[in-house]
Amino acid sequence: MKISLIKRLRETTGVGIMDCKKALIRTNGNFEMAIDLLRKKGKKIAIRRSYIEGKEGAVTSSINLDSTCGTIIGLSCETDFLSRSSIFLDFLFELSRKSFLYDKKREFLFSFHHGVSIQEMIFEKMSVVGEKLELKIFEKINSPFVTNYTHNNQIATLVGFNSVIDKSVAKDIAMHITAMDPIALNEQEIPEYLMKKELEIIQHQVKIVKKPEEMKKKIISGKIKKFVLENTLLNQKFIKDQRITVQEYIKKFTKGEIKINSYKRICLL
Repeated sequence: MKISLIKRLRETTGVGIMDCKKALIRTNGNFEMAIDLLRKKGKKIAIRRSYIEGKEGAVTSSINLDSTCGTIIGLSCETDFLSRSSIFLDFLFELSRKSFLYDKKREFLFSFHHGVSIQEMIFEKMSVVGEKLELKIFEKINSPFVTNYTHNNQIATLVGFNSVIDKSVAKDIAMHITAMDPIALNEQEIPEYLMKKELEIIQHQVKIVKKPEEMKKKIISGKIKKFVLENTLLNQKFIKDQRITVQEYIKKFTKGEIKINSYKRICLL
């Protein structure tokens, strides 16, 4: 088993080297399955959600002038040095400013600006920086009101609301999503496959507990409820005030009239 893969699993999960090695051997080197196996064994590991695996690079989020649409643009390169340079980041921001009229990555790549396509602009920049560049990420939200937040050009978030909302409140929600990485807006929007996988992991954890069957059922039910509360945006404890949920924070300022239509969060590994 590759040392680099064991090290990566160790860094991702915080679990000991030997446990990581055994998990990867058991799963034939499948990274995601190794994480699930460790969780089944009772290891406390945060759920991986909106991560993009790839080369070096950066992401940024932007919104248009009237705050009705926003995009997340991600550009990859070959070295960490370039990804942090002003020439690379300035080019990323330039692409971001040109992105609002397009809904799909391919549509954006082949759009023309002053007679030159975005793809051609990327090729031209490659000859300047001496590294391969690629538009890896293109995400967009259209909504009556959109806000954004970007952290160190490694995590980018967009949030769409059903109506105009105080900008500072909206920004707080975007910052919360960036920090807490919810898997869905609410319980109804959790993907079915994810709920099934989580139930399987919990059942495996409880199976080895020496308790009556009725007690085990209650434990499983409690763990599922906790999973939903901790991983759905509206039910999460608000990062700036743990006494209330995100839903309660929004209602506090909007009297329940404002709702989140959608959100997107992209994190580079």
